Amino acid sequence: MKPSPLFLYSSLVCAGVLLFATTAQARVHGDRSNGTTTRAGSYQNRFGNGTFNQTVNRSPGSATGSTTWTNANGGQGIHTFDNTWNKSTGTGTHESSTTYANGKTSSSQGTSTKTSDGYTYTGTATGPKGNTTDISKTVNNSDGVRTADTTFTNPTTGKSSTVDKTMSTNANGSKQVDTTATGPNGKTATSDQTFTKNGNGYTQTGTVTGPNGGVSTDDRNVSYTKNSDGTITRTMNGSVTGPNGATIPIGNTETYTKTYTPNPAQ
Repeated sequence: MKPSPLFLYSSLVCAGVLLFATTAQARVHGDRSNGTTTRAGSYQNRFGNGTFNQTVNRSPGSATGSTTWTNANGGQGIHTFDNTWNKSTGTGTHESSTTYANGKTSSSQGTSTKTSDGYTYTGTATGPKGNTTDISKTVNNSDGVRTADTTFTNPTTGKSSTVDKTMSTNANGSKQVDTTATGPNGKTATSDQTFTKNGNGYTQTGTVTGPNGGVSTDDRNVSYTKNSDGTITRTMNGSVTGPNGATIPIGNTETYTKTYTPNPAQ
């Protein structure tokens, strides 16, 4: 339940990818709110090589999908999700489950309700060790600023942690994502990240301050290249420098094909 700079950093990367990827794809490829998107290929990171296959099906009021992967040791995993939305009532449901290569599983489920300027979400998540967490989240959009405040509560002990995010657009068009995580002991960790689009991707720079005041800095560049055979290569290179001054290089590469049915360009 105690948040860490690593937890903050991981959740922030996901938020940043969503901010840039979904916006860019919507502009380039048009409306894909009804149809199937598939993505399949290979990846390489410091843990080794692997393959993945992802399918997402969308229709009015529904989105389902599954992702399967095989890691460098031949271990396989699968993640599935099923989301629904009723426009007339302003309510929705969410279910997801993940089975990892070691056979362990995790899952989440909950309901959402539309508000005047966002939505609320209430649900539970069960981790690989069987521990259950109650989740309560409120998302608001006002004057170009999006806030997401989430509370994680251990139903056995009653202790809670919170993660509060603010996402906004700077004058130069870059995205600013500021996060504060507070553990059940009252200590906090913060993350301040800037995502800036470039010609074929985006850069991310920022700092993470741990509960003891130590500051880490991060710098990464994510690029997308369309290859002559029609595949796409996503490359991420960067580094993280810890409070002790030690710098660790980070990076990964994915090469994949991506198809849409029906094709909105036709």
